[in-house]
Formats: sequence, C-alpha cells, structure tokens
Amino acid sequence: MKQTKILFILILMSLALLTSGCEEKMSTEEIQEPFTEFYILGPEGTAKNYPTDYVLGDNGTIIAGITNHEQKSVNYTMEVRLEDTPLPLPAEWKNVCIENNETLEKAVIITPPFKGTNMNLQFLLYNNDKKGTFEGDVIAAYRNLNLWINVTQNLTENVSTPLTAI
Repeated sequence: MKQTKILFILILMSLALLTSGCEEKMSTEEIQEPFTEFYILGPEGTAKNYPTDYVLGDNGTIIAGITNHEQKSVNYTMEVRLEDTPLPLPAEWKNVCIENNETLEKAVIITPPFKGTNMNLQFLLYNNDKKGTFEGDVIAAYRNLNLWINVTQNLTENVSTPLTAI
C-alpha cells in the first residue's frame, strides 16, 4: 500500500510538471502578435552610410527591407516621398506579396528632383490587407521611415560669366 501511495504521488507530480510545461509553451506562442518589420539599409547592406548628401540630378541607392510576421501572406505597397512629393518607383513596389516569415530586400534608386536642406525623405509601407486609418483626408501608412537629406545644385551647371577688367 505504501509503494502504491508513493507511485501515485510521483505520477501526480509528473503530470503536474508536464502540464505546466505545455501551458508555458502554449502561452508564449499565443503572445506573439502579428507584425511587419520595415527597414532601410545603406548601399553596403548595413544600417549606416545612408546617402544623405545629393547633387541635383545624381542618385543614391538605399536598400528597403520588409519582413512579414503577420502569420499569413500579405500584399504591401511602398511609396517614397520627398517633402510630401511622391518619387517614381518601379511597378514591383506597387503590389508586393510576401509570405509569412519571409523577407524581401531590394535596392531603391533615389533621384531627388529639387534642391533643399534637411528635407524629409519618407519611405511609406501600406498593408493592402488592412483597412487604413485616416489622418485627415489621407490614409496613414502601416509603417514609415524617415531619412533627412540635403540636395545641392550641380556647380558645373551654374557657370556664371567671368568678370573682366577694362
């Protein structure tokens, strides 16, 4: 009888430990909420050396990355704006489908169309499967990134008439 009692207690303790381990694993899986990673990298593929100083007419390369952790495949659209002026992007950014837990990284060529200092270069990502929230009359981006750039005039184009002495 004593051995049966000890065996019964050991079985109950084992079941309690097993159950607590299962609950812990289930709760950590349920905690993860769907999300999307959206990031930009410099031309070398690192989070530094972003092209921030441009000469009007020249371009720079920035790598945009999207990682889908939404727990389903998602259709995204990306826009790039300089001081709220849309910049042209290839059609491949207009409707990008990314499977769950997959990443897309592609180079984006930036050619600023006007000069200025401390201008806001925005990278806007829209999740086409979610209804957007509005900010005024405009749909707010699902994710957004900002880079501050300077664009100067090409000095060789701004050649003035040399002064001459008479």
